[in-house]
Amino acid sequence: MESTNYTDQYVAFCQRANLPINEVPTPGQKMGMTYEIAMKELDPYLYQNLTSPKSSSLKADVRSRYEKGIMWTSDVDEYDAKGFCGVAANIRKEMDKARDILEQQKLKEMTERNNKREEEIRNKKPGFGSLPPLSPESIARARAEWGISS
Repeated sequence: MESTNYTDQYVAFCQRANLPINEVPTPGQKMGMTYEIAMKELDPYLYQNLTSPKSSSLKADVRSRYEKGIMWTSDVDEYDAKGFCGVAANIRKEMDKARDILEQQKLKEMTERNNKREEEIRNKKPGFGSLPPLSPESIARARAEWGISS
């Protein structure tokens, strides 16, 4: 079986990271810490492809979900720690999308509430006409407090 060639991606990564171009790392081979940190940040998919992490290295519950294609947000740190940086990046992207959707929904709801309130204020009759009528008890109480007799 022929493996995928990541040479061009690796060269592009080194140029983007301003790192010297050296040999393309192979699975099991340690790359320098600078390369590893930069690659995890700039190209997590390339890192995962070059290191070829094994699902057997994941915690059993995370591994079970991974093998079933189920991704939990709580698994992100485990994926990062075990070299599945591309998977972790995908989860983070989905989390960001979900956060954006929730923020947009909240903004829409707030805008609708504000617009409704502004409309109510614009359509309010001048004076006290828009208030509910006073009850006979409150009228009697106010007259007694103010010393008004009819």
